[in-house]
Amino acid sequence: MLNKFNVKKRLRDAVIDMFSHGNDPMKHTFSFKGDPGLFGPSSVTWRIISDVSGFMGGIRALYLQAAHPEVVAGVYQHSNYREDPFGRLSRTGDYVAVTAFGATPEVTKMIDHVKRMHHKVTGISARNKPYAGNDPALASWVHNSLVDSFLVAYQLFGDQPLSKQDADAFVNEQTTIGRLMGANELPPTANDLTHWINNHPNMASTIETASVLKFLNHPPLPPTVRLGYSLLKDAAIGSFHSKVQAIINHHPTRLWKAKGHFFITLMRKSLGFSPARDIALQRIAMTP
Repeated sequence: MLNKFNVKKRLRDAVIDMFSHGNDPMKHTFSFKGDPGLFGPSSVTWRIISDVSGFMGGIRALYLQAAHPEVVAGVYQHSNYREDPFGRLSRTGDYVAVTAFGATPEVTKMIDHVKRMHHKVTGISARNKPYAGNDPALASWVHNSLVDSFLVAYQLFGDQPLSKQDADAFVNEQTTIGRLMGANELPPTANDLTHWINNHPNMASTIETASVLKFLNHPPLPPTVRLGYSLLKDAAIGSFHSKVQAIINHHPTRLWKAKGHFFITLMRKSLGFSPARDIALQRIAMTP
């Protein structure tokens, strides 16, 4: 029978393995001594992004982004997520960590890189509409989906209760990144963001939506993380408004919230908080 230490170690090792398929985007962060980045340790962004509830938020964002036919077309037609799912996962994690905790030059470098990649993404969606990765409207959907998902994940499963004021502060802080990414629709408060997402006129389901969702339902995960992913996925689906659930044709199982709370609490005990936050704290403490 596995003891508690082995369970924690296996969980930690499995998560680290999933997110260690890319480069370390903050490997030179100590070159920028004293730089707090875009937000700094007193921000709500640091509080939310450093928490393990973000693992559920990341999965939720992928499902939500798939509910926009032109966004999902870009993923389906241009991404190598089928051949390299963990590489894509690592790159997404790198983007979130750097924009939250990186020094200012690191944030600029990351955003410039992502925008260059998006500039190459063009085509026609399954509903015969043209799309471009640098379209401000599509950038808004991608950005707002991510912000909404991290916020909802923390509100449900975060380590501390989140006040309405702090929820609004998080959304407002994240508009800084949205503007840098070229988004042109940036709701200023949590309620505004929720309304914008749930009532978005371009949400729809296409054959490309179904294909990406099929992959998200059963990604090629190692046995050690399949159950955990299933619990996080179920929690993500349960957190959606019924309108979104109808678009993606997914509904949660019974007790999705209780199961999500159990697993995320276990992750928190096993993993602690984001190591990127600790590195950023060390960088800020250094004298320029």
